[in-house]
Amino acid sequence: MKINSLKPHALNDQAHPCLRELEFGREIYDVEIYGNGQGEYLGIVAEDGGPSRIVFRGPLVREGDVRLIRARGVQAWLQKGSEDNGRG
Repeated sequence: MKINSLKPHALNDQAHPCLRELEFGREIYDVEIYGNGQGEYLGIVAEDGGPSRIVFRGPLVREGDVRLIRARGVQAWLQKGSEDNGRG
């Protein structure tokens, strides 16, 4: 899944507080985020051409007027012989 609409490197570092003081390189990661409709999220990050993944989960939280998903990730790998399902 490639998303071509909003690219982080097209934004200046003032566009959002989480982007401040960052420099951007090539787009090499695909991210999928799934919600259950009850404020809980599960997602996966895959690097192009690589077998490793980051799988994360977390809740939707509110900090003042800001809503965000606060997630924690774990390392994961494709099982030997498994299909990549189009990622990488």
